[in-house]
Amino acid sequence: MGQTQSTPLSLLLANFRDVRARGHNLSVDIRKRKLITYCRSEWPTFGVNWPTEGTFCLPVVLKVKSRIFLPGKEGHSDQIPYILVWQDLVENPPPWMASFLTTGRCKILAAKPTNPPRPPTPNAPPVLPDSQDLLSLDPPPYHIPPLIPQAAPIPAPDPIPPAPAEPPVAQLMEELENREAQPAPMPSGGEVQGLAGRTHRRAPREPGFRLPDSTIALPLREIGPPDDTGNPRLQYWPFSTSDLYNWKTQNARFSDNPKDLIALLDSVMFTHQPTWDDCQQFLRILFTTEERERIQLEARKLVPGDDGQPTTNLDLINAAFPLTRPPQDGWDYNTAEGRG
Repeated sequence: MGQTQSTPLSLLLANFRDVRARGHNLSVDIRKRKLITYCRSEWPTFGVNWPTEGTFCLPVVLKVKSRIFLPGKEGHSDQIPYILVWQDLVENPPPWMASFLTTGRCKILAAKPTNPPRPPTPNAPPVLPDSQDLLSLDPPPYHIPPLIPQAAPIPAPDPIPPAPAEPPVAQLMEELENREAQPAPMPSGGEVQGLAGRTHRRAPREPGFRLPDSTIALPLREIGPPDDTGNPRLQYWPFSTSDLYNWKTQNARFSDNPKDLIALLDSVMFTHQPTWDDCQQFLRILFTTEERERIQLEARKLVPGDDGQPTTNLDLINAAFPLTRPPQDGWDYNTAEGRG
């Protein structure tokens, strides 16, 4: 009986304990059944020449990785741990993969010519006999088409006046800071209610005082009349994409000078309290793909445990820095708990 030829997938399954330990080093957890499903059923459908038995060809692995890391619904965030472990094994192979990488080849499908040569077609017979003189024939009568009256031109509609531009976030934040710095008497009752009570150096608002709408750039805005307790009703507004791109152009690349973006995000985290979806929007717009991957990996390595030191407990890591949208990511900002 001859030995069964090993494939990349079967080799990883035979040494799955080492594969899973490699995932723990990257602060991710993988399962054997899902690895089989992704390798045999999901990744071959990406159209990047991924074979059902898997491959250690690094260019193909990187193509699959780029498809998985696409933003929004086009990506596959649940498959990120598996392709990261596969890539790490290819780039830093353990001893049991060395012989396979030495003897194996990177399979590349031959390209099919876009314009293949066509078989020669037989010569078609002439339309008219060679002996007939075309100049001796009378020309057919000319047909003069009737004149079509031209329609009157349609007057152009009046131009729509442009909508008033929303003031930049930096200017709004500066105006808000100037208002906060003004001293005001503390009203009776002691504690300041609402989101303002959670920020330091925030001056308590006098009864009936309200900022004009043009200066509100925070994600919570007042709508409608106050509730039964007198607190304003709040509505969540997501971050403006134009503001995020303005931040990107006004700050240096994270790889070149990380201090600028770190200071910006520190301020945003303190004042805005962004949701998980907001943080994903920051990562996609403000950082490159390589920066995004490095930030996620390093952040998961630094999640503190009960003793305050970085932990390897995957439950604590996933709870503190989830790679997928947590179902409990709900913020009821119109309740006492959400306000305080």
